[in-house]
Amino acid sequence: MRPCSQYFWLSFCLTVGFCTFALSDICRAEDQSIKSLTLDSAISIAFNSNLQRRIIKTDITVAQDKTAQASSAFGPELTLEGGYYHYNEEPAMAQIGKGLIELNNGLSVLTGGQTPRMAVPNDSLNYYGFQISITQPLYTGNKLTAAKKQAEANEESAEANLAVSDNDLVFAVKRAYFTVGLCRQLLSTMDEAVASMEDHVKEAEGYYRANVVPKLDVLRAQERLAELKQKQLSARNNVVLAERLLNYNMGVDLDTEYSIDCEMKYTPLAMDLDRCRSEALSSRPELGAINAKIEMARQGVTIAESVNKPTVALVADRHNYRPENDAPSTRVGVVATFKLFDNGMTKNKVKEAEDRLRQTETGKEQLLQGIMLEVEQSYRNAESSLKTIDVSQKNIDTAQEALRAAKARYNVGLSTSLERLDAELAMTQAKTSYIQALSMYNIAMAELDRAIGKGTEQIVKSDPIR
Repeated sequence: MRPCSQYFWLSFCLTVGFCTFALSDICRAEDQSIKSLTLDSAISIAFNSNLQRRIIKTDITVAQDKTAQASSAFGPELTLEGGYYHYNEEPAMAQIGKGLIELNNGLSVLTGGQTPRMAVPNDSLNYYGFQISITQPLYTGNKLTAAKKQAEANEESAEANLAVSDNDLVFAVKRAYFTVGLCRQLLSTMDEAVASMEDHVKEAEGYYRANVVPKLDVLRAQERLAELKQKQLSARNNVVLAERLLNYNMGVDLDTEYSIDCEMKYTPLAMDLDRCRSEALSSRPELGAINAKIEMARQGVTIAESVNKPTVALVADRHNYRPENDAPSTRVGVVATFKLFDNGMTKNKVKEAEDRLRQTETGKEQLLQGIMLEVEQSYRNAESSLKTIDVSQKNIDTAQEALRAAKARYNVGLSTSLERLDAELAMTQAKTSYIQALSMYNIAMAELDRAIGKGTEQIVKSDPIR
């Protein structure tokens, strides 16, 4: 019996240990499936995963390729051409050449060899050979230089567009993050309201059974509870939709779940309106993008004007096309080209380029006005939301006091259920207004950061998920 007893306890201990280990793995997996997400980590994830940002980053690579192409145009161009031809009869030029050779050889006989004899080519119908040539531009009327500067400006524009996209992306993530916090807190408020109303229904039913209140009190409480449960369902649905939007902006799977501790705070505005405007003029990436476009348009004018100037290139080639015994030939020269007349084509192209330049410069003026408007709107929205927070906080204090008084009066039979229900509703509305005011202020501050071009300062280089 003793060996069996030892085997039983050994098996029991191993089983318990295995179950404990398995349960610990399951719990740990559950803990890891829902990760903590802060605002900074959400922004960091977006910078690493957002698909639209990847597309815009590719524009920079494309612009760099175009700059490299523009630079390569300054160097020489080497080409090789080869060919093989088969004729069904001897070409006329070959027949003429052969006739001239025979005539030359006849003269050689008549002159006693004073005229050197030439070898008569074979009657071949196959002709082949190659030509290799090199071209080096020497002067293009500043066309190549302008094209390179235009490509470099295009690269600057692509980089500025990425900064614009990053600024907008940070705002989108902030807004989505604060919206998740808003929806979750509203759901929590509705949960509290439903729980409080359920208690009131039970309380009213008890008073009704004791013949203290009429049936109408119970019906009113039940009706209000049904309304609150409908709002609770809507609030829960809003949480799911807000979380999906946040995941979309971050560029992760829409079903990804995070534990978000979105404690929305508020502090007074650190800058006045004039300072915000000044910051926007120095920090908005759109200004860098429009300046690059103006430079591109300016170089476009130079490129159009270059057609009126001569082009000079160094040209060299060597070719060897056989009929047989045809010696290779080499030539080197400088080629100049100048267009004398094109029926106004170049003039109109220059005018078009100048019009595009003026159009881009006008676009910059419009952009500056738009930036100033965005800064003022976001600044005043933040100011208004900040004032609303103070008012909402006072309303909560008043509603809490009114609810306590209504409950006390109802419990001693000095008020009706309607007064109690109104107090409950006022309390829920006060909490909702306060949460909304906090959220709107944080979103307004995020919008102000975007308006002054400070959104990209939120990039986090540490591990995005704790």
